[in-house]
Amino acid sequence: MDGFDRQWNRLLGDRVRLRELRILHAVIRHGSMAKASSALGITQPSVSQAISFLEAGLGVALVERSPSGVTPTEYGEALLRRVLEAVDILSEGVREVAVMADPAGGEITVGASESYIAGGVLAQTVQDLTQRFPRMRIHIAESNTAAMDFSDLRQRRVDVMVGRAATTELPDDLQAYILLEEALIVTAGGQNAWAHDPDLKVADLASKPWVLAPAGSAVHELVADAFRRYGVEMPQAAVTTYSMMLRLQLLTSGEHITAFPDSLVRNNAKRWDLRVLPMRLETKLPVAAFILASRAGNRMLQSFIAAAREASGNLR
Repeated sequence: MDGFDRQWNRLLGDRVRLRELRILHAVIRHGSMAKASSALGITQPSVSQAISFLEAGLGVALVERSPSGVTPTEYGEALLRRVLEAVDILSEGVREVAVMADPAGGEITVGASESYIAGGVLAQTVQDLTQRFPRMRIHIAESNTAAMDFSDLRQRRVDVMVGRAATTELPDDLQAYILLEEALIVTAGGQNAWAHDPDLKVADLASKPWVLAPAGSAVHELVADAFRRYGVEMPQAAVTTYSMMLRLQLLTSGEHITAFPDSLVRNNAKRWDLRVLPMRLETKLPVAAFILASRAGNRMLQSFIAAAREASGNLR
């Protein structure tokens, strides 16, 4: 018996099985035995029996039952963290075999910020990938990298997140691939006569209604720094939102001003009649692809990152 077999028998054996681990995950995620049984399509006694099987095998309580629902104990939380990692590794193995068997296929879920989607680089990346891999399936979900919240990655809801971030200094479980450093452009709607004034000054912009990301975000701070640099008091934002679509609609229907990424202005200036204003934001923000460090060797993810870098090339 080799070391693998000995460790399997000593630590796992018949005490931990994938079926019971899946049920434990469902119970903790739904917070209820009844909801977990409904989601899994099995009876509630079967769910309860599976949890009891795990607890008996490990000799600890994994969940706490109460009239208000089910919550994990510290043992349950520790086991569930490792279950997610184990399932992820197994899934990576299955997907790697699938890609080896069908190099033109595969499946990937991309989380992207709305501002990055609106810039057009993601569309070009997807077009390039689907041309190279005709049977690839790409799913896009909205994820906010600006908030530096990578729970979508850690919970395996997405395989890669792409967008702007205040920093690329990350915890050890994450890895960033810089695509480009992108400038931000102060913009207004071209229907405003004042936006075409060659003598327009930054002080004039302070009196306009600004649309910005919430205070504390990288873009908000860059605008504040620019006003300080020009010696003009920072105006209070009239609207705070992360939504690029709402900003575009406000710019084309009134006197609002905002700061847009360079890629968005380049790809949408004519379509939305945008006017670039004479106010420079000195610092560029990194645009990066973020993945779990444990997935760095994934061929499909590396193909996506390579395509994203190529699509970003014209903005460099």
